[in-house]
Amino acid sequence: MPRALARWDEVAWQYAAYNHPTLEALTEGRLGEALTLFAGLHPPLYPLIHSLLTWLWPAPVLWLVLSIAASTGAVAFTLRGGRLAALLVACGAVQLTYAAEVNNSSLMALAVAGIWWARDRVAQGHPWWELAAMGILGGWTHGLAGWAAVIAALTLGPGQALRIGAVIAVGISPLAPGILALATEPGNFQQPPFKLGLIASDVWARFGAWWLLLLPLAAMGARQRPALALGLVATEGLVVTLQWVGLAAPHQFPYHLAAGIPLAWLVGAGVQNLHRHRTRALTLALAVAGLQALGSLALDLRSLAGIVGDSPRAIDLALAEAAPGDAIVLLAPSRLPDDDKRGSSPVLWRIPPWQALPPVTPYAFDPADHRHGQPRDASGVAIYVHDEPRDTLESLVAAHARTWVVVYEHREDPRYTRELDERLGPGVTMGSDRLHRLP
Repeated sequence: MPRALARWDEVAWQYAAYNHPTLEALTEGRLGEALTLFAGLHPPLYPLIHSLLTWLWPAPVLWLVLSIAASTGAVAFTLRGGRLAALLVACGAVQLTYAAEVNNSSLMALAVAGIWWARDRVAQGHPWWELAAMGILGGWTHGLAGWAAVIAALTLGPGQALRIGAVIAVGISPLAPGILALATEPGNFQQPPFKLGLIASDVWARFGAWWLLLLPLAAMGARQRPALALGLVATEGLVVTLQWVGLAAPHQFPYHLAAGIPLAWLVGAGVQNLHRHRTRALTLALAVAGLQALGSLALDLRSLAGIVGDSPRAIDLALAEAAPGDAIVLLAPSRLPDDDKRGSSPVLWRIPPWQALPPVTPYAFDPADHRHGQPRDASGVAIYVHDEPRDTLESLVAAHARTWVVVYEHREDPRYTRELDERLGPGVTMGSDRLHRLP
């Protein structure tokens, strides 16, 4: 829950717009399109759920709670691997980092956890269709979840694998045209090059290195749980392959959520295997979990303290003076890359996430085009979020009776100060912020 509060920021606002084509298809009654429309490279299930929530009540708190619920569900499924495994997922550095993001990463973690839960049950005599159902859910959620289902089915032997695989194939067959289109689009293979040194330094900075202490325990658990070991290796192998060919971004890490589930199971099994040194191994695993959880909690509490204790800002004046029909533009350079989740936004928290914020189009543009600031209606006032002063500013200013452009965290970048003054007229300095009133 602290993650959900800390992660209401500009990135969450911008991520929500990726699902607008699905929302538009849903509200216009094009249900077939809404059910099969990919959001970028990702299958339709998360965009559909997100759009349904937005349609019912467009309050961002629902998006955050959806991801928190999915992350918690992943922990619940992992309980089948033991309480230690569930604790390691609940306190995992990567799991906590992405636990409240407004995208499909948490839902992917839930699907993968459900797949390994079902695989374990089928191996112990429960109906095979449980894994097939979870595999279909995974395929509609994320490619890595679908991959996990394939690997899990293969570990049950040829007969079970063929039966389960056939049902999964039928279940995800409506996605075939979208998958084919993505696979044949050259522009999807243009991610930055794979550089191991840069990846390792980024992992160290963002997630620490305590998790490395768990790898020997996981290796010991592989003897007892070879299927999970295969799942872990196959998942990481696919992630690296996708990064190598340019389909997955090497500087983004939510893909590793799919590997964190079997890793936690393996660590639990490894601790159980160490009969003479079980207490020491358990202590080590608990210490890693505790340190990761405390690190995440400290980061979130520091963010929340900054939000609560923030001094008066330019946005406070804009919100006080703006009336229905007016616009407020929040303009700030990106503090961190969008995949780095260590940031927070005291400014955006002036617009509470439990307030209804339906998307609006005050002038003609594609709502999924990020260059227009993804405007949302806050009690009649259109709120735009921009990370740079784009040429669309003049269009939005012309569409409203009055516009307040709130510039913050600009770090004296001339694009946000001197050059913006030349475009919009002199701004007023308010503490560390700047404010333009138009007209």
